Formats: sequence, C-alpha cells, structure tokens
Amino acid sequence: MQSGDGKRHVMIHYWCDHGTETIDYTLAQSSLASAFPSASIILTAIPLEKGNTREQALILKQFMRSFPADTVHICHLTTLSSEPPRYVIAHKFQQFFLGPASGFLHLAFEDNDLPFYIVPNDGSNQWDTLNAIYIPAVRRLLEHSNQNLSEIFRLKEIAHKQMWVQPVIKGNTMRIVCLYIDGYGNCYFNINKVEFEKLRNERKVRILTQMATIEGIMNDYNDMPEGRVLALFGYGDLLQIAQNNGNCSLNMGIYIDRPVLVEFYE
Repeated sequence: MQSGDGKRHVMIHYWCDHGTETIDYTLAQSSLASAFPSASIILTAIPLEKGNTREQALILKQFMRSFPADTVHICHLTTLSSEPPRYVIAHKFQQFFLGPASGFLHLAFEDNDLPFYIVPNDGSNQWDTLNAIYIPAVRRLLEHSNQNLSEIFRLKEIAHKQMWVQPVIKGNTMRIVCLYIDGYGNCYFNINKVEFEKLRNERKVRILTQMATIEGIMNDYNDMPEGRVLALFGYGDLLQIAQNNGNCSLNMGIYIDRPVLVEFYE
C-alpha cells in the first residue's frame, strides 16, 4: 500500500451515483483535492437507480479490474435501507474498495471468503458521508500503509451477502436473463465469459431473443454491419447483446429480467 505522506504516489477513484451537474459532485471534487493534494484523483459520476445494489454491482464489475494496484476506490452510492448507514472496506484485485455495507460489493466480487472490515461511523454529520466517513477512512488507510486491513479496521463478522440469479441449463440449452441495460441500450446478462465458454465446450452457439436470432459471439461491435444485432463479451467479461449503432433494448424488446435462450450445437 502506498503512503499518504506526499512522498509516494496515491491514486484515488471517487465513484458516485449522482450526475456531474449536481452541486454534490462539485463539492466532492473540492473535498478530495483538499484532503489529498498529492494524489491522482479520478472522478466518475454514473446516475443510477437509488439503492439498486444489482445495478451498482454490475457497474463495478465492468471497471474493478482495470485500475492499477493500490488504487483506493470510494464508492459513494445511495442506499435505501431504513437501518442506520454502515460502511465497509475490502481488499480485492490488489486494490481497496470502500462503500456502503449494502451487499453490493459482495455481489460484485462473488467471493464468499473475502473479508470485509468496518469503516468507523460515529453517527455524526450523516448528510456529508464523503467528509465525515470516507475521507477519514482513506486517511487512516494511507497513514497505516504498511499494515494489513485487519490491523487498521475491525472485521465485519456478519456480512450482507446477495446472490445473482443463475442461468437455467437443460440439455444443450441455457436460459439467461437481462440484469442491466446501459445508456446505449446494450443489454448485460447473468453469465460471464469463463462460465459461458466452459458450458459451450467449443460448440457453436446461437442466441434466440423475442425478435432476432443471433449466430455466434463477436469480438467487437464493428464485426457486424450497422444496425445488426450481435452478442459479445464486453467490459467485465459480461455477456452482452448489443446493436451496432442502435439501441438494442428498445429495438429488440429486451428489458430487465427478460429471459433469452442460448443453444449450443455441433
């Protein structure tokens, strides 16, 4: 872990679910620049449905392996819980992730053995979570950069764990469901590349939607002519059904929790 004393470089990624046009985003930039003047700070604002842990986890899956080692991610995301807000930190992919203890981190990592640690929260100033909770926790992490998380924060013994809806497999067919639709209308499904290829076992594949049959898996959107629908593994190695220069969800009638059928054949 890198030091916060200004002598060694630190990268902090701040990810929030409110837009760049909000005053909260502007104030977050100011707070982070003031708190960590020697750090490289990356800010990401992706408006999301408030408290939707599944959507939050899918967004995280798409970028969580892309940052360099020792990056500190502040996942400043809204929860809808009626319970007092709680926060956790975890170490995964040689990076650090701080966020609400809503279960979205466990859902993104899919690692039942990964320990989570409690980020201190004295209950004060709850309206300003970044300055009251996240920034002090990151400072503490950087000040004790040579120690393990278990020596800095207290272990969370009971973690909030959620599970994905699993594909339904029968013979040479598999039913998968759409979990997320991005701003371009690309549809993401509940299977990743490793699991898919294991089930595929080098066979040919076709995907049947309500309005189209898709043959094979492409490497890039431009592998198909403009307007054509295709399947590919995109960010986070999640299976996507997309349309080259089109909104796949609207044009193909694919919506959240809508199933499609995958067929493997020789």
